[in-house]
Amino acid sequence: MKLVCLGDIAWDLLFKPQEALRWGSDVPGRAELLPGGSAANVAVWARRLGIQVRLVGKIGDDWLGGLMRQHLAEEGVEDSLMVVPGARTARIGAIVKADGERAFIMDKEPALSFGPEDCKVSILEDADVFFFTGYTLFTRSSLHFVLLLLEEARRRSLPIAFDPASFHLIEGYGPERLLAEISPLDFLLLNEQEAEALLPGLAPDNLLRFASCVALKQGQDGAGYLAPGCSLSQPAYPAEVVDSTGAGDAFDAAFLVEMMTSSNPLKALQRGNHLGALVVAALGGQPYLNLEGGNRP
Repeated sequence: MKLVCLGDIAWDLLFKPQEALRWGSDVPGRAELLPGGSAANVAVWARRLGIQVRLVGKIGDDWLGGLMRQHLAEEGVEDSLMVVPGARTARIGAIVKADGERAFIMDKEPALSFGPEDCKVSILEDADVFFFTGYTLFTRSSLHFVLLLLEEARRRSLPIAFDPASFHLIEGYGPERLLAEISPLDFLLLNEQEAEALLPGLAPDNLLRFASCVALKQGQDGAGYLAPGCSLSQPAYPAEVVDSTGAGDAFDAAFLVEMMTSSNPLKALQRGNHLGALVVAALGGQPYLNLEGGNRP
């Protein structure tokens, strides 16, 4: 089985202070440079869970871009990255509160956006599922690129999975426009804030007008699955929350891998919740876990 992931690839600069920030002074805490980006997180976790993965995205020709390619090679992720001369690889600054919640500062150059000229049929070669994130859509040139890929995926009868990734970006882009441009989808994976941003004031089952099934990530309340005539839910696994960065991406990977291999939505929810719980207990979106041992999701 092969999953093709399209979207953002970045380095996370994570800061977790041990006490309230003091502007003009310093406080103790953790500062880490870690691999991230929502599409890269999904790709790495899906590969760790045993399927073949191709990651499509753009990086700069700087030292961080080279370091990312080295990291992906070590993880066994097939690299279909496009290198932009003179560009800086995306960076995301994250300040993590004591309860694990975080706020992001995105540092991504326009040169890292896709254009229609970047679309190649080979991107979807041998794919079984095509996954993309909302971060690929929020410029007009990137939208044209994504629409060409969606057209090709549908021509190949490939299942299409989408995670909008950010309620703030949905609101800025326009929810009606977003849904009209990318539907119909096979899998829509999102959290409650993103569901509310897409269909303000409406129940999540209304999203089934745009997707064959919906996986609704609910944090400490677990996750739900919606499809025509089917509604499932699974509670969250207990976890000590250190950092929630990338937990939703880990859920996406585990959910999609299970659906690709067994088509069992209940088990997919369980595996997604389990891996998400493991990820929030460590810093970063791709922490190294003993997936071969007792905590395999």
